[in-house]
Amino acid sequence: MPWKRWTRMVVLVVFALTAPPVFAAGWSLILQQGQIGLSLPDMHFGGWAVTGLRADVVTAVEADNRVATIHFKSGSRLQAARVAPDAGDTPVQLTDVRVDLRGVTLTVNLGGSGPLAERSAVAGEVVIDAGTVQHPRLRSQGWRFEGVVNGPLTDLRAEGQVRSDSGLVADVTVRNVPGEYLAARASAEVSGAQGSKAMAGTLADWPELMELHTGQVRAEAEFRMEPDTPLTLDGRFHFDGVDGIMDRTAISDLNGRLLIRLERGLLTARFRDVTIGQINSGIGMGPVRFLADYEAPLSGVLAGVLDIQQANAGFLGGNLRVAPGTIDLAGKRPQVPIDVYEISLARLLQVYPTEGFEGTGELSGRIPVMVTETGIEVEQGQISALAPGGLMKFPAERLQAMLGSSQAMDLVVDALQNFHYSVLESTIDYDEKGKLVLGLRLEGENPEVRGGQPVVLNISLEEDIPALLTSLQLSGRVNEAVTERVRERLQQSGEETVP
Repeated sequence: MPWKRWTRMVVLVVFALTAPPVFAAGWSLILQQGQIGLSLPDMHFGGWAVTGLRADVVTAVEADNRVATIHFKSGSRLQAARVAPDAGDTPVQLTDVRVDLRGVTLTVNLGGSGPLAERSAVAGEVVIDAGTVQHPRLRSQGWRFEGVVNGPLTDLRAEGQVRSDSGLVADVTVRNVPGEYLAARASAEVSGAQGSKAMAGTLADWPELMELHTGQVRAEAEFRMEPDTPLTLDGRFHFDGVDGIMDRTAISDLNGRLLIRLERGLLTARFRDVTIGQINSGIGMGPVRFLADYEAPLSGVLAGVLDIQQANAGFLGGNLRVAPGTIDLAGKRPQVPIDVYEISLARLLQVYPTEGFEGTGELSGRIPVMVTETGIEVEQGQISALAPGGLMKFPAERLQAMLGSSQAMDLVVDALQNFHYSVLESTIDYDEKGKLVLGLRLEGENPEVRGGQPVVLNISLEEDIPALLTSLQLSGRVNEAVTERVRERLQQSGEETVP
């Protein structure tokens, strides 16, 4: 039979099956195999537009006056050049979409009186390939869905697994009620370096210099789209023993939960049970405990309000703490006051990359950190030693290199060879370029200088903190990954010749 006549016959059969029944009671039809290829007009349904649509199907049909059942066989597929929302602010687009229908069954209730979509249901396994999925939050690439579909066309459900070309795998459940809503739930688990690579290759906002080495991150998300209503999304991230690096900072043993909600143009984030074993950029800090809520408009996610319930960290034998309170990051130069408790002077001098510095005593105070567009600043921070003071010993040659040589400086150098202090007070200033200025005041005596007479010293010290941290990172005090990253960056900038 010529192809055109065969095609016309199949079309007539399908039309007859889906049209209101006109046959006498008790009729039946069995078609073992039919094949048809059609270019279809653009479709608009449920707020979505499908263009460049083509169907190539191979079917077996069983029908009577009550039900028509169409089994799609191997070679059955739908293709669409583009799938995108009809309108609205959902910037998602799928191109080169291919749906493999083999294994799917379409059932049509011929005896019903409602709309055809309500009387039609599908069930079976389906594979969907999208050549490119585009969204501002995703890197453009191909995606593949493998799973099952079932339900009437007016309330269709799909459940299975999606995979991006970069290797991210997620379990998904989707429910579509055209004209009412589209809802979905997804969950994924990534582990170690391989999971980190998949996340970086999938999420557009994944920090370029973030790498996970060990541990697991479990992510769950639910979203709902309704006509004329902004997207609503709930996300949950669970961190379990995560180690990695962020730029030149090593993070170890990260645990806790991050809860995110997007609704009506507003981002809400809740940090729950967050603990970090250590954060190390050259000087280790930890354990860290953090409990807070954050709210910001999607138009400016970094200009929100941070409500801190708990924020503290171990540091050099003591503690750092941010008092509970609200910080408006949208304000001009928002301030984060960090309270310093009982820092060990001995440990502080041990981490300083100059040999021979020794000391005893504990330091406490407050450092007001201001967040600016270019970084962070500190103005007039205050720190002082707790009573009864302690001891400081600095090598003469090191001090002379730092302070210079003069009659006044020679006295300072001599005193600090074995200085028993009762007062140690310092102001702290730090600018956006990384320069730290310490205004140091010391009161005490050196038993070997001027017969142990009381001495008052006022010293101004400056330190380039980025350069100091780079030195500590190159010394291997963070980890090998950070050291290698720093060496590569210095080599690229021509600041250091790497062997």
